[in-house]
Amino acid sequence: MKYTNPIIHADYSDPDVIRVGDDYFLVASSLHTTPCLPLLHSVDLVHWEIINYVSEKLPFAYYDIPRHGEGVWAPSIRYHNGFYYVFFSTPDEGIFMSKAKDPYGKWEELKLIKEVKGWIDPCPFWDDDGKAYLVNAFARSRTGFNSVLWISQMNPEGTLLLDEGRLLFDGKLYHKTIEGPKLYKRNGYYYIFAPAGGVTYGWQTVLRSRNIYGPYEDKIVLSQRKTNVNGPHQGAWIDDSEGGNWFIHFQDKGAYGRITHLQPLIWEEDWPIIGLNGEPVLKWNVPISRDKPVTLANSDDFTANRLGLQWQWQANHQKNWYQMLKPGLRLFVADHEYQSLNLLPNVLTQKFPSESFTLSTSLTLNSKSDQIYAGLTVLGVEYFALGIKQNQGKYVVFSIKGNNKTEREELYFEVGNKVSIKLEVKKNAFCKFFISSENNFKDIYKDFQAVPGIWVGAVVGIFCFSKTKTQGFADFKNFQIKM
Repeated sequence: MKYTNPIIHADYSDPDVIRVGDDYFLVASSLHTTPCLPLLHSVDLVHWEIINYVSEKLPFAYYDIPRHGEGVWAPSIRYHNGFYYVFFSTPDEGIFMSKAKDPYGKWEELKLIKEVKGWIDPCPFWDDDGKAYLVNAFARSRTGFNSVLWISQMNPEGTLLLDEGRLLFDGKLYHKTIEGPKLYKRNGYYYIFAPAGGVTYGWQTVLRSRNIYGPYEDKIVLSQRKTNVNGPHQGAWIDDSEGGNWFIHFQDKGAYGRITHLQPLIWEEDWPIIGLNGEPVLKWNVPISRDKPVTLANSDDFTANRLGLQWQWQANHQKNWYQMLKPGLRLFVADHEYQSLNLLPNVLTQKFPSESFTLSTSLTLNSKSDQIYAGLTVLGVEYFALGIKQNQGKYVVFSIKGNNKTEREELYFEVGNKVSIKLEVKKNAFCKFFISSENNFKDIYKDFQAVPGIWVGAVVGIFCFSKTKTQGFADFKNFQIKM
């Protein structure tokens, strides 16, 4: 049996993966969205499901509004002494850690282990002698430099760095923009798997040394070559429960975000060879067969006591933004000054789940104000939204098209306060929006092309907001995605 890449056609960027027994756990960047740090589980490395989040919110009040491009960058996950550890950085605040005995349960409160600006992509490492270390990269936008890797000693509990660290590797000559280091040990060698060359057209580098502080030999072990898998890098080496070796990495696919690939890995003369002689594979034999493969959640009938784990808000969220109706979801107008849709914290979003898909939802608007809007949106640096609002005492269809600088609203025809909205997404992220009040759908906007956000792919979202201080809500149901 074979699998096909990508194994996840959704924006779980900067993936890191570990195996604990027969279980595999993947953690990914979440940037400005909350809950933070999605945790995925698999038993075969091919089929994944969302099982938890490491943290509900970011511990700073200014993340109560969307801070696009900021927040959680490039986490790492490790298992040590009975605990699951996740380390990550926010580019302006520092390096954080959380841990849990049960990855499905509640994780400990985020702990700031180093308050610093511009230290990114941290990865912990516990050596055979009990000593602990942390490697990291740097963000030029905050420090004025990048393309180097750094190492610091850490206490065994992972709660404190013990020194100011030292230079581990300088990639300025051959591996510009080297970042995302993942540190391992095998056969007496220390290995650092690190992407370089940039997200779009870069490559995967591996460094090797007998001493943790170096000097390190370097080798490019994976690059695009003749495939369409651009910039294959930033990921994790995993050994499976049957003795095989694998490498999980991302590919930047524009509006679809950083999608996830699985590559075979073999060792020759203590160097890893990834893919097929360093070239990404599109099909390969599955690592482990599974009778009933899981899938990533996307649709939601809102019959549970909580939102599906696929949902994330645009900022630190509040419980009074929504109510589970079982069935149905009620979104309330939140007390935020409206600037634009992509700066609205209480937009409930999820990732594009596939290259092509169809989405449908229905909503009922409860409003006594002309300033309350409810509907469906595709959000990126540019965005489009379709829904209903009141206008002079009647409900009408509206659309909003905008970007980071301007926003334009248009009004269309009258409808009732209950409508259905459909979205069709085709190859290259072309989107068509339809709306109906009596199951007679009318297309409102054809061929809006979704674009990525800042370091993230486009998302679909539902919303209810007001441009003035007033109260109201919209009830959503039957949020269905078909691929």
